[in-house]
Amino acid sequence: MKHIITEKHFFKYLKCPSWVYFDVHGDVEKALHPLLEKLAHGGLVSELERKLIEDRVDIREVKRDDLDEASIQTLELMRQGVQTIYKGVLIDGRYVAQPDLLEKVQGKSKLGDYYYIACDIKGNRHLYDVHKFQGSFYAELLLRVQGVRPLQGYIMTPDAQILAFSIEEFESQFNLTLFEIEKIISGEKPPEFPTSGCKQSPWYPQCVKQAEECDDISLINRIHKAEVASLNSAGIFTVSDLKAIDPFEISGKTKIDADRAGHLQKQAIAMSEKRHIHIADTAFPKSNTELYFDVEADPLRDAYYLFGVLEVSDGKKQYHAFVAEHPDQEKQAWDQFVEFMNERPAAPVYHWGSYERGVLATMSSRHGAPNGFCERVIGNMIDMLDVAREATVFPTYFFSLKDIAQYIGFAWRSADASGTNSVLWYEDWLGNQDRAVLNKIIEYNEDDVVATHFVKIWIESKK
Repeated sequence: MKHIITEKHFFKYLKCPSWVYFDVHGDVEKALHPLLEKLAHGGLVSELERKLIEDRVDIREVKRDDLDEASIQTLELMRQGVQTIYKGVLIDGRYVAQPDLLEKVQGKSKLGDYYYIACDIKGNRHLYDVHKFQGSFYAELLLRVQGVRPLQGYIMTPDAQILAFSIEEFESQFNLTLFEIEKIISGEKPPEFPTSGCKQSPWYPQCVKQAEECDDISLINRIHKAEVASLNSAGIFTVSDLKAIDPFEISGKTKIDADRAGHLQKQAIAMSEKRHIHIADTAFPKSNTELYFDVEADPLRDAYYLFGVLEVSDGKKQYHAFVAEHPDQEKQAWDQFVEFMNERPAAPVYHWGSYERGVLATMSSRHGAPNGFCERVIGNMIDMLDVAREATVFPTYFFSLKDIAQYIGFAWRSADASGTNSVLWYEDWLGNQDRAVLNKIIEYNEDDVVATHFVKIWIESKK
């Protein structure tokens, strides 16, 4: 049986090559929830997509219930010269492409004095490699269908801006990656290399299990593929191997310097012995009031719907949730959050990762803020992910808030609490208006900021 290859395979391959492998060769079939799949691929909900293209006059939509029928319909619309084809399908052999938009432009092709280019509608405002791979795949199918390869690939942002890239400049990289995908689908198993991207795959447990079974060195947090290759060439294949060898011997046999080798070895020791290693004291600013900040967003709607803050003042904790119960209320929630933060101008603001800093800049640009607000808050921010990395080597594969907080004893109230599930919950809330679902999101956000505080106190206690 020949398995089809679609633009989605490039996303899966970039996130986790084993995702491509297990989809074909796994014992059972696993699939993402349709909304999670759209979320993973950076798409928008259909109603927003349609709003972005509602001004087009000559536009036809293709129904994708049956891909073969959809392909026939798409080709007929292309022959008719329809200006814009929404949700078209292009098929050639085992290749199946499903671009959001096919747009007619002037130029010679099998179709006549025009040909088509492809564009995807994305929730991103920047071009990433995954977009280029998918756009190159569309261009390859268009070449086969109409006899002309477009010169450029495109995405449309949530602001209806068009971002372009050169197909030719990316062609070599595209062909090499397509070849690797073909090999995996044909049965060549990719090497184990768990990354945070694997967490988006329904096969994540299998990825980790296989690496654990052989104690693979790729389990070391943030180790690079080039470092793994270098260590392998020196006869170091497992976490146990790395634990046992002197860091200076590593630097002598590889291109990895002694400091880096020492850090990798500490991680190997922590993982092998299932214990953390304290490596540096941390001095936190003294303040009667501390704030712990976390944001919930729905990328499917390009919306930020919850700005959550845990306030710890003179030892007392109070959680504040600034909620947009509908995306249209985003500005209202933001304004309430800004007012709250302005009343506490000197308080340190603890958070996990770089995401919240970016949200502040985005929201200030989108909805405005008092002069200097964004700069002041960012100046007060302390990234607990950076603090945790600098203070402690943890025996965990990843350094997400959940990985670290759970290791030191914190538990979320909802067993299925996660950032991706919170998007599903918000979509559920918008559709059904079940207050219990909205409360579950708020509870999850509260647990996130309480967990951040929990980690801060734990690190502070390890001096």
